[in-house]
Amino acid sequence: MFVGRETELRILKQSITNQEADIAVIYGRRRIGKTELIRQAVSSTTTSGLFIEGVENRPKSEQIQRFCFQIAEIVTTPKKRPKTWAEAFHLLTPSLREKPRILVLDEFQWLANYRKEIVADLKLIWDQYWSQIPGVKLILCGSIASFMKDKVVQSSALYGRARTIIHLKELNLRETQQLLGCQPVKALEAQMLVGGVPQYLALMKPYVAPQQAISELAFSEHGFLKNEFQRIFVSHFGKNPDHEKIIRFLANHPYGVTRKKLQAGAGLSDGGGLTQHLSDLEAAGFISSSTPVNKKRTSTLIRYEITDHYLRFYIAFIEPNLALAESSKNVFEKIAASQSYRTWLGRSFEYVCRNHTAQIAKALGFSAVNYTYGPYFKRSDNDTAGVQIDLLFDRADNVLTICEMKHRKEKTGLSTYKELEKKENILQKKFPQKITHKALITSSGASKELTDHVGHHNIVTLDQLFH
Repeated sequence: MFVGRETELRILKQSITNQEADIAVIYGRRRIGKTELIRQAVSSTTTSGLFIEGVENRPKSEQIQRFCFQIAEIVTTPKKRPKTWAEAFHLLTPSLREKPRILVLDEFQWLANYRKEIVADLKLIWDQYWSQIPGVKLILCGSIASFMKDKVVQSSALYGRARTIIHLKELNLRETQQLLGCQPVKALEAQMLVGGVPQYLALMKPYVAPQQAISELAFSEHGFLKNEFQRIFVSHFGKNPDHEKIIRFLANHPYGVTRKKLQAGAGLSDGGGLTQHLSDLEAAGFISSSTPVNKKRTSTLIRYEITDHYLRFYIAFIEPNLALAESSKNVFEKIAASQSYRTWLGRSFEYVCRNHTAQIAKALGFSAVNYTYGPYFKRSDNDTAGVQIDLLFDRADNVLTICEMKHRKEKTGLSTYKELEKKENILQKKFPQKITHKALITSSGASKELTDHVGHHNIVTLDQLFH
């Protein structure tokens, strides 16, 4: 079932239906729905699509051999196999002149063996031949975001030629609800567990409830999510152990750590290698970096944290219970009843909220105002106490909107708002020139005592996150 992606689909359709030669680049983590997006766009045109996919961890010679095998239906390949990508690509030229097509090179980083040589060869064939054929379009699709950005989008070879660039991200809550066909509370639970990753959600769709789905998919012998952690690190990062070290260290620090603490705690050497690893993980969407909203990105206060819901859930609950799951049933029922799981869900809800800032701004009535957003954290000093705010909007109308996000079974009460007032007092001392505004984001609604005290306009409910 294909849901959402309205903007991305419109942009891609424009790219493949306009009259000019165009290269489109689409990237995003595995399972995010890149290939399906392309198929939806291609199916809406009268031009045929030719999909060619790379194979993981195979040498150049084998990639070229498989390329020739995949084009054999429309090209008579010579007895002497091509040795370079330029020769292999050029085999398609006569066929494309006879019948223009939309050429899709899927998992492009595998075709390339993570090297930029293929990009230079592709540029040669595109410039001299394919771009001269009316109706021919080229789509490069890859799941290793760092490679697609650094070696393709920003390469000197394709600079200016790739005019359509789409970074495909997770589905939002409304789209998750559409895919699952369920009530908002179940859609929220599903997204807190595995994020808005379409393939994970599609696997959950046949089940009555997210908990039932996770019991089967994560804690049964052949459950897909049981072994997905290993597949992610092999397919995204090969055999380099440093990426997994970073993820595992960050898993023990749910509110993030500085680069210095990460480097020391994970036992990694500092320098360009660590910078590249962090960039790879962030480009893939597995981690995020953030600075206080009033600081520059070069600040030493930048913090790193895991933002991928599945990775967080796997390390916290699947992996520690793998042995128990082999000998016992209803493992997840016991996990779900624990305080550690409820605490984990609370943090997961905060991540969901941070992915829905547009909906929050609309619900609070300032979506028409320019703003930046992010966390704010300050150490205690002689003048003021320390404070941790997980979502702060710095608005162009000189207002700071301080958000407190709560996920619990019972309705959020007035005590939570009192905690928010303490944070506001600290912020007012730090930014006396700013007006402060408090807001609560709650998945379970607000108590009457709370709404009587603050009014509905300062509270964002679950339904509003689905708008």
